[in-house]
Amino acid sequence: MLDRSRREGWQRAGHVARMCLATAIGFAATPAAAQENWVALESEARAMLPAASGGAVTGGSLSCEAQRWTLRLDLGDAAERAGGAAVIAVDGRAFDLVLSVEGRTLVSPLPREMLEPLKKGIRMVATLPGEAGEITFPLRGSNAAISGAENRCTLRDMSAYTAITFTPYSSHANLARELRAKDIEAFAASTASQPEVTVAMTELGAGRRLLFTRLCGSSWYYGLSGCNITGFATEPRPEGDASPDWTAVYDTENVHLHLDPKSLHDGWPDVVTLPVRGGGAALVWRWDGEGYALEGELPEESEQDDMLSLRPSQD
Repeated sequence: MLDRSRREGWQRAGHVARMCLATAIGFAATPAAAQENWVALESEARAMLPAASGGAVTGGSLSCEAQRWTLRLDLGDAAERAGGAAVIAVDGRAFDLVLSVEGRTLVSPLPREMLEPLKKGIRMVATLPGEAGEITFPLRGSNAAISGAENRCTLRDMSAYTAITFTPYSSHANLARELRAKDIEAFAASTASQPEVTVAMTELGAGRRLLFTRLCGSSWYYGLSGCNITGFATEPRPEGDASPDWTAVYDTENVHLHLDPKSLHDGWPDVVTLPVRGGGAALVWRWDGEGYALEGELPEESEQDDMLSLRPSQD
C-alpha cells in the first residue's frame, strides 16, 4: 500500500512538473512584441513599450538618465534604417522629433513636455521617416511605467553650480530656530512632535547673506517631500547698526538646492533646484527686487550655450 501511494505521488508530481515546464516553454516562446502594456524595468530607469501596430517597428523603450529622456524604437532586420524628422502624436497632440540611427534602432531625445500626455493618454501614433511608416502604440500602463522610470532616473549634472548643504550643527542653528519659531510651534501643535531643523548660510559679499532653513517631519504636514525650505536674506546695514534684518525671500518643499554664481541680479545669484523625489525639471528662481520668484525651467546644456550671450552679468 505504501509503495502504491508513493508511486501515485510521484506520478502526480511528474504531471505537475511537466505542466510547469510546458508553461515555462510557452512563456519563453512568446515574443517580447506580444507585450500589451508599458512595463517599467525594476533595475533601470527604463520603460518598455508594448507591441506596436503597423510599420516596421518591433519594439521600443523610453529611458531616463541625468533627467534627460530618450525614445528608442527597434526596427526589424529587413526594415530600412533612415533617420530624420518624425511626428509623434499623443491623442492628437503632435510633437516634432528628429530621429537618428543607431544600428537597428531609431533614437531621439524626448521633450519633457511629452511625459504627462504619455502618462494620461490612450494611444501614441508615430509617423517615422523612410519605410518605417506610421505606427501606433497603446498607452496602457504608461503612467506607472514612466513614473517608475522617473523614480530611478539619475540627477542632472550640477557641477557648474554651487550646492547648498544643510547641517543641524551650524552655528546659525539658533538663528534659524528664532526665524522659524512660529512654523516650529505650528508643526508641534499639529503633530505633537518637533521638526528636524537644519540650516545653510551663504556669504555673498558686499554685506549680502542668504540663510536657508529646512524643517523636516511628517509628510502629512509638509507634503510628499516631508520638508519645507525657507530662505532668508539680509543686506548691508547702515554703519553702526550691527543687527541684521532678515527677510523671508524663498519658500518651497524639499529640493536639492544650488546657487548659480554666474548669474547675478542686483547682486543676488539665481537659485536652481532639483526635485528630491521622482522626476522633474530643474527650476530657476530669480531675484525680483524683493525675493526669489520662479523664473522657469533650467535649459539643457546645449540650450544654455546659446543663451550665454543673453545672460546678464553682474547687475
